[in-house]
Amino acid sequence: MKKLIMLLIVLQSAVVLSQNRVNFSQYMHNHQIFNPAYVEGNNKHVGGSLLYRMQWMGFEGSPQTFIGNGFYNIKKHTFNLQLLSDNITIFKHLEAGLSYSYLVKLDRNTTMSLGVKATYNQQSANYGSLSYFDAGDQALSSSFTKMGVNFGGGIFVRSKDWFAGVGAPYIFNNKNVDPTMKMFNDIQYSHLYVSGGYKIVDNFIYVLYPTALVKWTKGAPLSAGLDVNLIWNERVWGSIGYRTGNTAIFSIGFIFKEDFKAVYSYDLGLGKVNRFGGMTHELSIGYGMQLYRSSFTQRKYTTRKMNIRRKARRPRFN
Repeated sequence: MKKLIMLLIVLQSAVVLSQNRVNFSQYMHNHQIFNPAYVEGNNKHVGGSLLYRMQWMGFEGSPQTFIGNGFYNIKKHTFNLQLLSDNITIFKHLEAGLSYSYLVKLDRNTTMSLGVKATYNQQSANYGSLSYFDAGDQALSSSFTKMGVNFGGGIFVRSKDWFAGVGAPYIFNNKNVDPTMKMFNDIQYSHLYVSGGYKIVDNFIYVLYPTALVKWTKGAPLSAGLDVNLIWNERVWGSIGYRTGNTAIFSIGFIFKEDFKAVYSYDLGLGKVNRFGGMTHELSIGYGMQLYRSSFTQRKYTTRKMNIRRKARRPRFN
């Protein structure tokens, strides 16, 4: 990895394209990151999630990402706070975003939400942490920080057995240029995310829920992921998926009481990069799992509530 960094420094006149925005495996548990219109499909007023991702293990300076999210819901209004920290080699990216969404009921089983988002971002590079041959070069011991803002929007439609959404969390391109050495020139292009899913089985025992996510950005090929999700007995969650770029995703999780969840994912590269490592681990914990819960939960609640009312109305005889 050190030799690779030295090669990039020597060939600084060349153009190098790399991962532009954060990638993550568990998109189905973190819709609010890429779609400001997403809201949890339940009646809870507060909730959130934490996600940690260690990408390409085995490579020095590989990406490490931490994402925190919290929401507050009152009637048709939802406020969402997101914090992100992404580190790769000498580069660090920090982000804080606030989004708002408004819910509209289309029919008995279908809702649509519209969302907007504002983001503060900070990009920095610390050249002093590099290992290089010319230790006396003061130019290679400096650092810089660039700050900026961005805005986004989205739409999310949810029904009893399906959902679909379109999100653009970053509408503008954030250009970060090293003002002194001109070695670092990063343009974070706007991204467009299209997601969807459909329950093909929903019974008392398990729920089978295929989902897909398509990502588009300027100057890069279309990226897509397809997953088949299974919930067993409303407690055990499992998933298997495939990403363009020849990567297989395996996930397993558990849904605790009161909709607390813990999910672990493992990315297995099927290409040549896997010979040198490249394995990725992702762990998330959160509060709220209504998107994948069976409607049987609501049926049980409704039935129990009706029985209580019937008993209360039953006349008593002395």
